[in-house]
Amino acid sequence: MEFYFYSPAKIYFGQGARKKAGKAVASIGKKCLIVRTPFKDRRRENYFEEITASLRENNIQYAIFDQVKPNPTTDIVNSGVEMARKEKVDFIIGYGGGSSLDTAKAIALFTKNRALSWEECFQRLSDPFADNAEATAALPVIAITTTSGTGSQVTQAAVITDSESKGKMTIFHPDLIPDIGLIDPELILTVPKRATAITGFDALSHAMESYLNPRASVLTKSLSLQAIEMIVDALPELLNDLQNMELREKLAYADTIAGICLSNAGAEAPHPVGEMINGYYPELAHGETLAFVYPAYFDYVSGIVPEKMSELLTIFKNYVPEESERLGEKAAGTLNNFLKAIDLNVCLHTLEMPESVAEAIREKLVFNLPLTSAENLQKIFNESLQQI
Repeated sequence: MEFYFYSPAKIYFGQGARKKAGKAVASIGKKCLIVRTPFKDRRRENYFEEITASLRENNIQYAIFDQVKPNPTTDIVNSGVEMARKEKVDFIIGYGGGSSLDTAKAIALFTKNRALSWEECFQRLSDPFADNAEATAALPVIAITTTSGTGSQVTQAAVITDSESKGKMTIFHPDLIPDIGLIDPELILTVPKRATAITGFDALSHAMESYLNPRASVLTKSLSLQAIEMIVDALPELLNDLQNMELREKLAYADTIAGICLSNAGAEAPHPVGEMINGYYPELAHGETLAFVYPAYFDYVSGIVPEKMSELLTIFKNYVPEESERLGEKAAGTLNNFLKAIDLNVCLHTLEMPESVAEAIREKLVFNLPLTSAENLQKIFNESLQQI
């Protein structure tokens, strides 16, 4: 048995963890930039005020950058970097879902590296497992997550859309793993039904892709399967009882361990294909584009790792179609049934994708992944398009 595992984030998990923010970060610095979206929910604002009160109690100064939008762009990050430098902050706090956490990470990276360009960043920091820690560094990042889906509170990744090319790019660096992750299930109670389904499926995707990936170790496979089983059991039930704290806790925990697995084993085909679509349709949530791709991917990957797929189908046992015989057909049908249960099976059926956009996406799918060649990436995308 031989494997490599790295997960340096300090995690504070549990109801009320937000109130420990000031004490948790006191040794990191004296002033921070808090990165978040504008608030639309009064309850979220009240929770946030508890966090800032905790910072003040521990003599931590802060400035607030609240210009984050879904699928954040390089322009948004640039504005945040300008503010971080003007305020002379010591560290960055990301508060919110994946968009806020990814923006916070990118701001931390560019604030520290004045000479770094976006072109160099996208080219040089594109390998999730490259040893580039000494070449570039970032300000410390603290992640306070308000959704159960991105896993960004424990990963080395930040997904940013290039404002010029519209390409959705992922940058990787070990310093982008937050120094501290605060996971408070009470913060997630405000997430509405649709967003709960979307982010929950994103977390499930992280667990499944890290499990299927050949880089998976005996440790990550065990954690991935635990996360998959927990999400498959809890997510459909949670959608009918959004204030159920026990289920919210399960999703928050599963999201966190799935993120740890993703950071060590890596993603597979659905993530890059989904992100390509998001580059042209930023109004779509990441979990929606994943749901669009997954049935075709399950069909394909069943022929590559049938033993692992059979293991997954035992977890999805309540969703396996009886009439299917071929493993790939059974796997795709199972995924479709689960997506129906969480109301994500028709998320892109109304999407009108011109052939010119589809072709532009195909032209970008020219790289190979551990289980999926460029040719098969394009096949999965084409088969997914047939659902529209």
